[in-house]
Amino acid sequence: MADIDEPDAPDVNNPEFGTLPAGDLDDLTDEERDALNDADADADAEEEAEAEDEEFDLTPLFLEWVEEHLAVVEYTHSDKSTAVWCPEWWKHPEAVERLWATFEARQQAKIDAAERADALSDWWLTHWDRHAAILFDGKAGPFRNCDRSLGHLHDTEGRSEQRVPYYAPPESWRRTTTLKQ
Repeated sequence: MADIDEPDAPDVNNPEFGTLPAGDLDDLTDEERDALNDADADADAEEEAEAEDEEFDLTPLFLEWVEEHLAVVEYTHSDKSTAVWCPEWWKHPEAVERLWATFEARQQAKIDAAERADALSDWWLTHWDRHAAILFDGKAGPFRNCDRSLGHLHDTEGRSEQRVPYYAPPESWRRTTTLKQ
C-alpha cells in the first residue's frame, strides 16, 4: 500500500513525456521531473480556467448594465404610439435576448476600443440603434401591449400572446445553401 504523502507515480504510458522509468521518483532525471511539473501546472491551469468559465455568471453585470444604460443613457417618450417600455422587461424573452446581445456586443466593443477608436461608435450604430428601434416600437416591438406606467401586458389584461406555431422538421432535413424553386 502506498504512503499517503508520496506523490503519484508518473504515467509511464503518456506519450507527452516519452517513456519514463516505472521505478521511484528519485530515479527520474531533472528533465523528466521538469516535464512532470510543467504538465501538472498546465493541468491545474486548465482546470482553473474551466472552473472560472463554468462559475462566472454575467447576469449581475447584465442587470447593472440594463439599469444604468436605460436610466442614464436611454430616453423613452411618454407617447405610447412612438416608444413603449415594460417595467417588467425580463418577462419578455425577445427583449431579454436583444438586451443580452447588445450587452455582450458592448463588452466586446469595450475590449476592441483599445485597438480601434471607432469600436464603441460601431456598437451604437450596428447594435444598439437597431435593437432599440425594435424594442421601443409601439406597434410591433416586444412591449407593444405594455405601458411604462400601468405595467406588463396592460393592454391585454395580463393575457400573453400565443407562441408562434412550431413543428420540428423531419430527422432527414438539412439546411441547403441554394434555393430550390
